[in-house]
Order: sequence, then structure tokens, then C-alpha cells
Amino acid sequence: MLRLNRTDCLVVCLALGAKTAAAACPAWAGVPVMQPIIPCDSQGTNQNAFNNLAWQQFITLNWAADPNLPGQPDTSVPASSFGVAGTASPVVWESYKESSEVFRPDGKPPVPWQTMQALPLAMRSLMKSKTLKATSSFGIKGLYLTSKFGASSVPALKDIAEAGTNGAWLTAQPKMNNYLTLFEKRLNQDEYNYINQNQLYIADKQAPFATTQGLNLPDGSAMFSTYGTVGAIEIKAAWIELDDPTIWPMFKTSKAWVSYPIAGGGSTTPKQVTVGLVALHIIRKTPNAQQFMWSTFEHVYNAPSKTELTAPPLPWYTYFNLNCDPATDYYKCAQNKMPVAGKDPYNAAVQVVRTTPISNTTANNIAALNTNTWATIKAANPSSVFLNYQLVNVLWPNNNTPIGPGSLAPLYDGNAQPTVAQQPVANTILETYHQDINCLSCHTGATVAGQKQTLASDYSFLFGEASNPAAQSKKSKSKLMRVKLP
Repeated sequence: MLRLNRTDCLVVCLALGAKTAAAACPAWAGVPVMQPIIPCDSQGTNQNAFNNLAWQQFITLNWAADPNLPGQPDTSVPASSFGVAGTASPVVWESYKESSEVFRPDGKPPVPWQTMQALPLAMRSLMKSKTLKATSSFGIKGLYLTSKFGASSVPALKDIAEAGTNGAWLTAQPKMNNYLTLFEKRLNQDEYNYINQNQLYIADKQAPFATTQGLNLPDGSAMFSTYGTVGAIEIKAAWIELDDPTIWPMFKTSKAWVSYPIAGGGSTTPKQVTVGLVALHIIRKTPNAQQFMWSTFEHVYNAPSKTELTAPPLPWYTYFNLNCDPATDYYKCAQNKMPVAGKDPYNAAVQVVRTTPISNTTANNIAALNTNTWATIKAANPSSVFLNYQLVNVLWPNNNTPIGPGSLAPLYDGNAQPTVAQQPVANTILETYHQDINCLSCHTGATVAGQKQTLASDYSFLFGEASNPAAQSKKSKSKLMRVKLP
């Protein structure tokens, strides 16, 4: 199914969970405003337009969530309450479905959109009690080792690895008690509806669908109105446990049940703690971004850039020790040292440095946009925690190209801008050890579920988490065993 490449969508969709194309779309000025509105698309096809859209999305997705309507902002909450310090109430993106609620073991259908989130099965198997206190009105947030489901009805806790690192993790500095960084993956209702209605949560259904119709996530246009009017959004968030209440007002905080790996195997018993948001990827498909727009944000206290090392602008960092001593530091204070699974200890802090400073060029002046947007936020709430978060960069397709049926990986990257040679688009927390590439360097290779698949899954690795019904899996395994018998 091909989609039109629209370049004139200059409007905003008020309701993030709207299910028809008839939703009202009043005009948007093209710059970040303190309102829970998400633009239907960029107001132009240039870096500045996508940068502004990225910040507006960040504001809307971090607005207080409507407790009765998952995926939508609570429009009764005033701008003066945006980022109130000390609250652990969920924001809009936290009310999206976690990937494990959509791609469930044994090819089970996704959990209904309105259903409260239960403790993930992988964590539940570690608990002595089956009854746990909910962390919010949307259920239980569980942060643990990122999971990928196999045939087991209770998937094992896998790893805490950053993508493309062969199992490497990220450990914070002593300021944060050497805690491991924990990740979370969520998707919005448009993408949820697309997966659910087409039964793409079943692994064996993905390849035929991709061949005949094309696995094309909705972009919010009228052509995809049965799924929603916003377009597919995927979220990847990084959190750190916060022991010190005095710094809670500096972070977007949440309550969560957390579990950590144990050296030699196994995991700690889950405990409920306060966690702080340290990084956020927001990827979204729009008519002007068939290769998606990839925006990434970080907490300003994460780590200094190379240009700031001689005179760090902040008194401390979560992932950089200003007083690191090579004589006592496990990694000898080496910058961005990637730990090796099975060799290095989990509690050895990594000295993180941003290799590409926040852009301040005329063509991509993100530093100035951050300053201007902070002023807008500050005018509404002078103590908002979101004054401590910055846009790092935005990747967008300069040659916007629809994906047709039967498309194979690697897909075309749409001449993504900025190019790697100009400015690698990387997050120091989510891509600590690969800051010299960009998101599409990897995501063009995303395929449908199943071994040795080459059919593309529209730049999303989430589809690889799908499984098959238990009976079907056993049948396939039995057939394979018969083939191998002499």
C-alpha cells in the first residue's frame, strides 16, 4: 500500500487518541507552545521545521496523562502544572502500551488498550507475592532487563544491553550509587491498532502481510484513518534509580518496580523505587516522514561534551565523574569504555562524554531552540523539571519515500538529514558506545519476525518480538525434528 507524500499538512491534532480522520486540526504556529497538542506533521521539510516539531511532541507527550483515557493528555491540567517537581503521576507516553503488552508469549493477542498494566511475567516469576501495589492509575511500571520473548510462557530476563553492543550496559557514577540504567519501550494507540487489527503480533502472519500489503505503519493521514490520526509513535526511555530525594525535583520521576542482574546469573528480587528519566527517544511516522522522524532528548546533567571537559558547566553529572581517579577507577577513567559481558562488573561506572556537541550551526541551531523553548516552559512553570531536558538532535528524510509491498531490508534511508558526516544523531545514554552513527544506520535493517527474514518491518525492531501460538510452535518444532531424523 503506497502513501501520498504530503508537504502541506500545517495543522495540529488535538486528541492524541482520536480514532477518525475527522478530528479537528486548528492551525499551529510552527514553534513550541505550552499546550497539549501534537502537530499532524512538520510545517515544512527542513531541519528547523522538524526540530520545532520534536519539541512540541516532547511537551505534549510529557503532559499529564488523562487517567481515564490512556494515550491522551489531561486537557484540564494547566500549563503551570507542566513538570511539577515531586510528582510521580504518569505522562502521556507512559500511558502507552509497553511492547511486552503487545507482543506477548505464545502469540497471544495484545492486552486491551484500556486494561491496566500488570507486572511483566518475567518479573512476576521472581516475586514471592503475586499481589503488588500499582505504581500509578495505569497499573504497574516494571523496569528490568530488556526482554525478548521465546517459546516459553514465562520469558526469561535477558539483558540490559544497549543496541548493537553485544551485551554492553551502562552504569552510573557514584553520585547515583553505581546503578545500572534501565530501559523501557512503548508504542502509541495508532501503532497498537495497526498491529492488533492485522494480527501482526503473531510472527507467522508478518511475512505474508509484508509481501502482499506491505508492512507500513500508519502515518496519520486519511489513508490510515482506521488506526488513528496521529501516526505511529514508538518510545524508548532510559531511567536511573534515585536514592537521594534532594535531587528528585531535577528529574521527571516515576515509581517503578525494578530488578537488576546478578553477577554469575539471575536477578535481584524486584523492589519499588523512585526512578528519574535520563533519556528519551521519540520516533514518529508522518506524511512528511515516511522514514520516520527520529528525535532524541536527554537530561542536561547526564554528561559533558568534549568541548566542555576543560570547564564543565555543571557541578556534577549522572554519568561522568569530575574527580575520577585513574588509580582507583575500574576503567582507568577511559571515556565511553564499553563493558564486556561476562568479564566486567555491573557496578563499574562508565565515564560518559558526548562526542558531538549540541549543534549551534545556522542550519541546525538546536542550542538556540533549546534556550528559547526553556524560556517558554519557564514562563508557564518556573520550576518545571523539564527545564532540565534538552533536545539533542532530530533525524528526518530529505527524500521522503513511501515503502511498497514486498520491500526488503535494508530499506532506503530517505537521504536522512543531518548526514553522519555532518552531525551523528546519537544519545549518550541510549547509544553511549556508538555515537558516530545515526538511528537509520541500524533501523534500515529491521525485518519481520522469524529467522533469516529479509522482508522489511518499516524500520521497527519491535516486530521481531512477535511469537507464535504454542500449538503452532510445537507443530513447527515437531516437523523440524522429523526432517532431521535419518
